[in-house]
Amino acid sequence: MKLLITCVMIAASVLAAERAGPYLSAGMGIGNYDDGGRLAGIENDNVIQYRFSAGAFINEYLSVALDYVQYDAFEGKRHDGGMTQQFFKILTADVSGHYAFFDDQLDIFATFGAGELFWEEKSADPKSSSAAALLFGVGAGVRPLPWMTFNVGYGYYQFGMDTGADVYSMDLNGMYLECQVQF
Repeated sequence: MKLLITCVMIAASVLAAERAGPYLSAGMGIGNYDDGGRLAGIENDNVIQYRFSAGAFINEYLSVALDYVQYDAFEGKRHDGGMTQQFFKILTADVSGHYAFFDDQLDIFATFGAGELFWEEKSADPKSSSAAALLFGVGAGVRPLPWMTFNVGYGYYQFGMDTGADVYSMDLNGMYLECQVQF
């Protein structure tokens, strides 16, 4: 009985919240890659990143989401002198804390999440792998309509790579702009 009452209370508070419900978002930005010394050098350390999210606002202060981020190719030089292209795709589950200003028209947020990073190297010796990744992020959003928000944010993904001979601590990060539509 206590469990039923608790579930009803939680459902009622979620339904009564002004900013509750699912959303979809899409955006793009500029990403940066720090390989932790695995490569001799990175030719283009700023590339386009694409972002897609599906999530839900629990209330005006808390949201959860599944995010997919894909980076264009980072080109670099291996220690043996050969050229390489590095491709990254990241799938994370995250939670964001929000604080709204000006009658919910401006929103600042902080994000924490974890997920899986998929890496592919195209070179004379192609490789691919995956690793656990942590996400830390901050941002701000402008809400011109009750169902639409434009967010600008910064995301930092930390991950490690074990090549068998060495272990590298690496990160991807970047600024992005996205449009979020709430249902």
